[in-house]
Amino acid sequence: MRKRSKQDFHTSRTPLGSPLRGVVLLLMTVSLIWGCDPSPPAGDPGGNTPRETAATPGAKTLANPVGTLKLSLRRRQWDQAWEASQIILAQAGINRTAAIEATDPGLTDIGPDTLVLIAQAAHETGRPDQAAKFLRSACQSESFKNPSRVRQTMIAMIGLGQYYDGLAFLEQALQAQPDQHETRRWLFDFYIGADDRVAALRHGQTLVLARRFDIGMLKDLSNTERRTLDADPLDQMVTRNPDDKRPLLGAAKSKFDESKFDEAIELLREIVALHPEHHPSQAFLGQALAASRRFEELETWAAEQSDGIQDYPAYWIALGDWARAHDDGHAALRAFAQAAVCGDPEVVQIWTRLATLLPEFAAQNPDVSKQMVTIVNDRAQQLTRFHQLKDRFTRTGEISRAIALQIAESLAKLGRLWEAEAWSAIATTLPEDDSVDVAGFRNELVKRLEPGTPWRVPEALPDFEILFARLPLPSIEKVVSTNDPREQTIRRDGAVASDAGEASGVEVDWKIEDEAAERGLTFWGRTSETLDQPGIMLYQTLGCGGGTIDFDLDGWSDLYLVAAGGQPPAQDSEANELFRNVAGQFRRVGEIAQTADKGFGQGVAVGDVNEDGFPDLLVLNYGPNRLYVNNGDGTFRDASDQMPAGADDEWSSSAAIADLDHDGLADLVIVNYCATLGPVTQGCPMSGSTVMRSCSPMLFPAMPDRFLRSSGDGTFSDTTETWGAITDSPGRGLGIIVGDLDGRLGNEVFVANDMTNNHYWSRLAGEQAGGILFLSESAMLRGIGGDDRGIPQGSMGIATGDFDRDGDVDLYVTNFDKEYNTLHAQSSSGIWQDRTGPLGLVEDTRPLVAFGTEAIDLDNSGDAEIVVTNGHVDLFSRGDEKAMYDQPMQIFQRSAAGRYRSVSVGPLGPYFQNNHVGRGLWTIDANRDGQVDFVVTHQTEPTALLINRTGDSGNWIRLELKGRTSSREAIGSTVRVETSQGTHTGFLVAGDGYQCSNERVMHFGLGEVDDASVTVSVTWPTGDTERFTQLPTREQSLIVESH
Repeated sequence: MRKRSKQDFHTSRTPLGSPLRGVVLLLMTVSLIWGCDPSPPAGDPGGNTPRETAATPGAKTLANPVGTLKLSLRRRQWDQAWEASQIILAQAGINRTAAIEATDPGLTDIGPDTLVLIAQAAHETGRPDQAAKFLRSACQSESFKNPSRVRQTMIAMIGLGQYYDGLAFLEQALQAQPDQHETRRWLFDFYIGADDRVAALRHGQTLVLARRFDIGMLKDLSNTERRTLDADPLDQMVTRNPDDKRPLLGAAKSKFDESKFDEAIELLREIVALHPEHHPSQAFLGQALAASRRFEELETWAAEQSDGIQDYPAYWIALGDWARAHDDGHAALRAFAQAAVCGDPEVVQIWTRLATLLPEFAAQNPDVSKQMVTIVNDRAQQLTRFHQLKDRFTRTGEISRAIALQIAESLAKLGRLWEAEAWSAIATTLPEDDSVDVAGFRNELVKRLEPGTPWRVPEALPDFEILFARLPLPSIEKVVSTNDPREQTIRRDGAVASDAGEASGVEVDWKIEDEAAERGLTFWGRTSETLDQPGIMLYQTLGCGGGTIDFDLDGWSDLYLVAAGGQPPAQDSEANELFRNVAGQFRRVGEIAQTADKGFGQGVAVGDVNEDGFPDLLVLNYGPNRLYVNNGDGTFRDASDQMPAGADDEWSSSAAIADLDHDGLADLVIVNYCATLGPVTQGCPMSGSTVMRSCSPMLFPAMPDRFLRSSGDGTFSDTTETWGAITDSPGRGLGIIVGDLDGRLGNEVFVANDMTNNHYWSRLAGEQAGGILFLSESAMLRGIGGDDRGIPQGSMGIATGDFDRDGDVDLYVTNFDKEYNTLHAQSSSGIWQDRTGPLGLVEDTRPLVAFGTEAIDLDNSGDAEIVVTNGHVDLFSRGDEKAMYDQPMQIFQRSAAGRYRSVSVGPLGPYFQNNHVGRGLWTIDANRDGQVDFVVTHQTEPTALLINRTGDSGNWIRLELKGRTSSREAIGSTVRVETSQGTHTGFLVAGDGYQCSNERVMHFGLGEVDDASVTVSVTWPTGDTERFTQLPTREQSLIVESH
């Protein structure tokens, strides 16, 4: 293959800039497309200028109607031009009183140039539909050889709202003139705008192979995630041409991406009612029905589909999700394998579903190679990385040569060599960067390319033939009988998405009051004193957290609160404070206890780092972190030098203290956010203003998390690399949970990342020789990397609990606005599904920015409520949308049917009647009354201590666990409390979510049972289980591991 020069490709981006912006411009410029001079060129046989003026046409004028037409157009005498056009048409044998079609054979005798003039006359006299037909006929009569005329015709058709007719016209043009690259680019852009990726891909691939690409085209070519284009111009197409509803697909996709499934379905129904054979809309309707779990409608839909829809991955995703809901893993696996080989196969959701389902099938079928499982897993991970890199490239201004090269490298690993070469070619045009060798990578890549190289090289793809041979396709016609309780559950869940909003605002008889001031807890740990003014920077947006710690072991839980306000990494912030709880009243003891760190504080982890029985503090800063070890006498010592120092600009947000390598000693996991001091020094101007505001975190590189192993002598070593806790896609971490999350031996680590996929670190099967722990990251493969489609969210807080009461750990993750907080329910060991919609939790959370969250049984009913504190990152408007800085707190209560309803919080107390800019949230029983209280930190007001004074609540028991063989705090234990009316399951975890540490006591609400005592089973981190009988209710018990 010939050697490529630095830039041997054509940047063929249309002047319109993007397909949807192009529609707007086309609508604005329809009246300008006739701007060329209609006078005849020299030698035109029909161009003899008549002597009479067009205003008073005589016989000679009528004898030369073409000349009259041209002169009339030049003189803007439109009626005369149209009359001359009619004479020309009549001379060609065309009946002027009949409807004229572009395919009328008489039009081809007139000649393309004259047809264009007739089209202009039609347009200027208010006949745009006929103008478009004449233009189409002009193009057809010359076999589409004039690309400018082809595009002129498309403009005229867009003006009429004939979007899809225009697509068919461009297809016809390319069949006649396949080398007309600019026309192909228009067609590609308009298909992308219409959300018909299957049709767009073949044209995009042709353009890349012809080296007619630019950054915008390459991004559009691979965008299988969210729609990034405005759908309003497509809606205008329907306004102009109400008989064609297909352009509404763009709006439906936008609604779907916002998880507004019902609205998307309504639009799609409107489309297919008029266009039942429009496969892109039909396939997407199926996917939307499956996503909203409207399975009865999905079954009806499936029976109505025709051949051709199988080319669309949305069709197979719909069938696969239907099969998953019916616990038919084999049929689901087959459906997703079909999706992976159809018209648009590189959808992250497809490959993550495959990665989730394939291992179980492989375990049951020895002839399914490990290589297939590995390839599927790697492809799911690499696709995720590719999309995250592309997103970062966009957010950093599309100028980074290093990121462009990383994108090319990721595509090469995916076997998409032509795209990889195109991206590397783009990289050569970006600003020089001595740290990357674009030329070397590109030269090696070019050596692998030949004219016959396929778009995706086979060696990078799994061979699914064994799946196609062994597994049946989903057969929706063979639905499980509705007498089956499982099917009834599926259908009940299916109704949730459409009626979730009706259950919101439930009234409860609770009372929760902010008693911080009267109990002496006066503290305001804000990140700046000017958060109510323009100019909030990224480093000032996260707020400050805190944690519960009984540092003096007197049985009264104390509080450690974190402050900031200075400039990282200096030690110039307000001091953190330790409050001692004396019989329910809080007293400042931070200076005496020697814990008053003045770094730019973010969060704190509470735990026993040296296994001496006294809880210690790991303080997280933007800058050097601090480790305070409890001396046991009411003071702490600064032991920060006992752990490896991070970089001076290390921005840590949260952490967990727990045993990871199963040696009985607590290790440390430090969650980091952005790298460098760029977030401190660099702001981003607001649109149309010189005022700076917070930049996107994606503008800055991610700071990898750190894993520190306890050496057993009070020191720690950095084992991040040794344990394999390195990923190609480091996250910008904000929340963390550590515990036995999958029910198997050993603790796992779940990290909530902002704008990139979450991370899940677990012990790799078959550890390294010598018993060295080796971790593997697999959040995407386990269903918790993002939302149900695997799309990353702006994730922050995490709550854990058995939300569906099936005995295993479920995860509730808070996200940014226009997303929704995600409830991941564990469906099998270590595999989770996004069940937010079926459980009624989507609509109420989408408009808000959620930070801290916990699962708290506020009324001791036996079902934990989900408590969420909300608040935006700043107080500025974005475009036409006004940002609501302070936002309401939310509480979601589980109903008897297993769904969640938003509680009407106003009557709970004065605190809930106002909005707040909330950040950290964690638990405490401040007054030891057996009801769980909680603390909330804010950006614009002091910390709140919310005392739960709900009367006449249910029975309860509180349990404190201590390990002997296990680490002292026994993180990773699972506890089951058996009552006369059922079993309640709880999980002892560390990290506790966003910048905080909960009270390290397990609280179980037991509901309305009169049992004076209960039986408790504890499965310790060692895997051993012990039973304890006759434990009294309405008391706190200490349980110690027996050996």
